Amino acid sequence: MKKLKTCFKYGQIYIYSVHSFISFFEKMKKSEIKKIFSHYKLGQVEDIYKIEVGFTNKVYSINENFILKVCEDVENEVNFRKEVFFYDLFQESLPVPKISVYDNTKGLYDKDFIIYPKIQGDNLYSKWHLMSDNERKNMIKQLCQILKTINATPYKQYLKEFKISEKTIWHDKIVNEINSSLKHIEKESLLPDEFSSAIRKFVKQNHEVLREQKMGLVYWDSHFDNILVRNNKIVGILDFERTEFLSIDFVLDIVKRMQEFPSKYMSEESEKFAKKKDYQNLLKWFEIFYPELFKFKNLDKRLALYTLEHDLKDIIGWPNVKELKEIVAKTIKYTKTISTLC
Repeated sequence: MKKLKTCFKYGQIYIYSVHSFISFFEKMKKSEIKKIFSHYKLGQVEDIYKIEVGFTNKVYSINENFILKVCEDVENEVNFRKEVFFYDLFQESLPVPKISVYDNTKGLYDKDFIIYPKIQGDNLYSKWHLMSDNERKNMIKQLCQILKTINATPYKQYLKEFKISEKTIWHDKIVNEINSSLKHIEKESLLPDEFSSAIRKFVKQNHEVLREQKMGLVYWDSHFDNILVRNNKIVGILDFERTEFLSIDFVLDIVKRMQEFPSKYMSEESEKFAKKKDYQNLLKWFEIFYPELFKFKNLDKRLALYTLEHDLKDIIGWPNVKELKEIVAKTIKYTKTISTLC
């Protein structure tokens, strides 16, 4: 079994165990998996390996034919159910997994889990460095078409299922998240008062740009680790837990992060291939193939506020990481010396 590696990458912690075979200490887990597959008549379980270990889910490949995804965090069960909902919703329109089993009874196992046939393909990160710019551009064209389909899909069924108001005010949603994080940061003295005040001033000066909104379903976790490709064609889209009713330009936040910090969402195996120059055209290509995402006034300020909303949460999680504070300082153009941020 590969040794677990914990690392900080631009505000997120990843715990890796990619393609790790079940160890002696996980035999009970193997027996549970066999029990589950026997119960649902999905065949003999021969080969099992972990694809990834994280805080909320564990993912296993079974016999190279099935994926077993287990929700490890009770607080994430709503999002886990959301993923099942979206896989069903997009079954006819997108290359999403077809769920064979969704069990939230905790009868066979004490966690919610899903099983689906494995989509045969490689994540886009693992192939990106091998592609020409024209091939990469074509990948983005395909991805933009998928995002358009998601954004254009009627959302009332989703809002009803998850008790979400159609009257969501986008400005209030983002500003409230920022203010909530700042309140926590100030209470715990995680940033110098002067820096915190500068952040509040930035928000006060720019929050009005968020009044404009174009609401729809948004798959905002669309980094390349969730995109499966084969022969330069997108054959799978994974992880819909973070698909929500949002302003459609919000997806540009993760695109911008991939462009600025290419290794941020990569698996350990793909990190060694990360080169910033390979990702320098992402936003340009997105604008070519999905110009509607860019037709917002003061888009740069909107993206700055999205960045702030994300990174302030990360500061709460990892208050001693200087790099996070540097990113926030850059976002709001805070000019004090970095040493004052720690």
